[in-house]
Parts: sequence; C-alpha cells; structure tokens
Amino acid sequence: MRKIAVIPARKGSVGIPNKNLQKISELSLLDRTIKFVKELLLFDEIIVTTDYSEKEYDSKDVINRKRPIELATSSATMVDVLLDVIAEYKIKDDDQIVLFQPTSPFRIKRDVTRVLELLREHDSVITVKELDINLSLIVQPCNSTALKQKDVRAEETNRQHQGLQYYPNGNLFGVRVGSFLKTQSFYGEKLGYILQEGKLNVDVNCMLDLEFAIQLENMDKL
Repeated sequence: MRKIAVIPARKGSVGIPNKNLQKISELSLLDRTIKFVKELLLFDEIIVTTDYSEKEYDSKDVINRKRPIELATSSATMVDVLLDVIAEYKIKDDDQIVLFQPTSPFRIKRDVTRVLELLREHDSVITVKELDINLSLIVQPCNSTALKQKDVRAEETNRQHQGLQYYPNGNLFGVRVGSFLKTQSFYGEKLGYILQEGKLNVDVNCMLDLEFAIQLENMDKL
C-alpha cells in the first residue's frame, strides 16, 4: 500500500487571475503547498496535476502530470482530475491518496497524520468546519426582488437549539482508491472527518481572502 499526495492546480480562475501563483511570504500558494507536503515525509509519491508549465512552480522531486485540455477547464471536477491521476499512474485499489488544494494556505502535520490513520477504517476522510449559521433560516429567491415563502417555527430561530452542523473546508481530502473508484466521490460509504478551527479554515477564492491570509501569516511572524 502506497501513500500518495496529489496537489491539483488549475491555471484559470474566476476570482483571482493565476490564483495558485499568488504569493504569501514570497512563496506562491502552489509552491507553499508543495513545500509543506515535501517536509511532511509521509508520502511515497507527490503528484502535481496542473496545466502550468514546470518552470512556473517548484517541479523538482515531484511527479508532474500535465493535464489534458479537457481537465484544464472550469467545468472539470476534482473527481475527474483524480480519476485521471489514478489511471495515468496505475494507482492501486489498496493505495491511499490525500488531496492538498493550494487555496488552503494553512495546514498542520498532525491533521495529515490523522487523515492517514482514519483511512485505515474509513473509505474517505475530510476536514470540516463548524457552521455558524442556522440552516432553517436559509431562503431562496424567486426573482431579483422577492424570496420564496418560508414557514419557520419560533423555536427554529434559536441557533443554540440546532444540532452540530459541519461543512467541508477544503483543507484536506483523503480517499482509499478502491472505494473512490467505486463511488467516484470524496464522500465515501464510510466517511471520517477532522474538525478544524481558526486559520485552518481559510480558503483563498478572492483578493480579500488572499489579503486576510497574508495578514495572518504576518501575525505569526510577530
């Protein structure tokens, strides 16, 4: 059984041009992720799947998968990308893969180790954050000025009365390859999770997110 790290990085981005090459502390989000994974010393192989040229990132000591054109578009899903990697490198059913998205700039080794541990007894493992909203109050628009009618009982308006609710934060995704090929989902039949807090929940999708991440990084240096 091999432990394989996969780092996906698509060149195009709606929110920030060349998002994965934006820098925090002199390293691009992509290079920052590659450096973090290399220093873990937990993986047999590190695969970067991207449509960037190898000159645009730290391509040394990693396996570089040049994405097919159809996987370099905004319509390509992360499932499609991982299926391509599995097929291209003949990754076996009993292997484990952990996905590291560059848009999550803050991670800790303990969580990665825990993902690998949980994969011994789960088909998939994801990192999550606790939701601070009341889902019973979510409403949908019916046009540009009106909302669909919604019946909400008084007791439902108190968030403290709601059960715990978690949402994937995109920091880490772990899968057992055989189960992933069967379900073609990061949410396998037996799903484990790791709850994360604070800056581990930062996900860079726009300039405000990037500026916030830079501020957090600078605070750590004080």
